[in-house]
Amino acid sequence: MSLSSRLPGLRRRASLLAAPLLLGSLVAASQAPARAISIIPALQAISPGTVGGDASFSGSLGYSFNLSRPLTVSALGFYDDLEDGLLSSHMVGIFDATTQALLISGTLPSGSGSPLQAGFRWLPVPLQVLNAGDYVIAATSSGDPAVFDAFLFAGFDPMVSAGFSLGTNSLIKAGNGTVVAFPSFDEGLSYGFIGPNFASPQVPGPLPVLGVASALAWSRRLRLRLNAGRQVRP
Repeated sequence: MSLSSRLPGLRRRASLLAAPLLLGSLVAASQAPARAISIIPALQAISPGTVGGDASFSGSLGYSFNLSRPLTVSALGFYDDLEDGLLSSHMVGIFDATTQALLISGTLPSGSGSPLQAGFRWLPVPLQVLNAGDYVIAATSSGDPAVFDAFLFAGFDPMVSAGFSLGTNSLIKAGNGTVVAFPSFDEGLSYGFIGPNFASPQVPGPLPVLGVASALAWSRRLRLRLNAGRQVRP
């Protein structure tokens, strides 16, 4: 049997081979194993700062911040001083500084099960865009010294992500240590009470797209080889 007579069958097999390869690449791209968390913390470091706080304080504490451009929030965090897990859970909330409306909230569980990055434990939350403007972030403190998680305060020279500016308000509100509330009282310490934090999503890499592109390129090369075979005569 000549090669030209076998070409229709080869083309059919090429199509059958290319389809599952392309489909497999698409499935791999959509079902690639996700990392534990891939984020850019808004507040990345502050130095030197004091680690501690009032272990008997029950209520909400935090700081003010400004966004010079819209920023997508994908995770909320709480400071883990020794990076060995949180002793208690902490509800974290972001408020509009003018209306005091709670915009985003979530509760970090106790323990070391939450992802750790930049000295904070993180809780993924549904994506939400904060527009440019002034905000306040706060977290709860239970008032129980037996499960007190220290935080940072009285620091300077903050390292932050693009578009984020750390305010100079150290804000508290005494009260319920389980539900976060807008902290309206300023203690007058520089750069706030750094217990809570938030983060934006890391831009995904191009690897899934490269997988699909490779499958398409392979399929195209196979078709070109088969088309070239049409010029062959027995």
